[in-house]
Parts: sequence; structure tokens; C-alpha cells
Amino acid sequence: MKHERGFLSIGSLLSLAIFGAAIWVLFQVLPFFYYSEEIRGFMESQAEKAQLSNDAEIRRFLLKKIRELELPIDSEDDLKINRFNGNLVIELKYSEVLFIELFGKTYDLYVFEFNPKVERPG
Repeated sequence: MKHERGFLSIGSLLSLAIFGAAIWVLFQVLPFFYYSEEIRGFMESQAEKAQLSNDAEIRRFLLKKIRELELPIDSEDDLKINRFNGNLVIELKYSEVLFIELFGKTYDLYVFEFNPKVERPG
């Protein structure tokens, strides 16, 4: 069989489709990890100045940031702030779902669990 110029083979189309799907997944998933690290950074900054703030102030600030980042927490109680044995522990548990919508239905592809945690003397 003779190949004509300008036509892609089935293998090339399949490779292109797989590459496109991988790029789509990458652009969907990277923000999950970026925002997890960003909220952890905010938790770090609050923990470093914990001796100057009470738990209610820290909670208020972090919940505002969680809303700004649109992190999917079920309840404000998912943000834990505990002081014990001279330490401050700030922890947040939440999940992000990678999904796809096809023909009016939503399909969950994978659930990413995040648990940013900071522990500092305080």
C-alpha cells in the first residue's frame, strides 16, 4: 500500500489522542496540588505567628483562604487547630475529584485525598 502525503495513520491518530488526553488530565490535576501547597503555605505562616494570634483568628483567616481557593471542604470542622504539649498543629483534610462529563452524565475518574498539616511550637 502506498501512503499519501497529508494523511495520518491510525497509530499516529491514536498517539495524538493519548497525548491530548494526558495533557487534559495534567491541566485538570495540577491545580489540585498547587492549591494544596498554597493552603499549606498559609497554614505555615499562621503557625509561625501563632503566639500572637488565638485559634479563632487563625481559623477565620484560614477559612477565608479556603473559600478564596475554592477548596471543597464538607464543613468548617474539617480544619483542625490544636494546641498541646507546647505545640500548635493545623490540619485540613479534603478531597478533589477528577471527573469528566460525557453526554450529560458525570463520571468520576479519580479521587485525590489531601491532608496539608503543619506542626510548630506555639
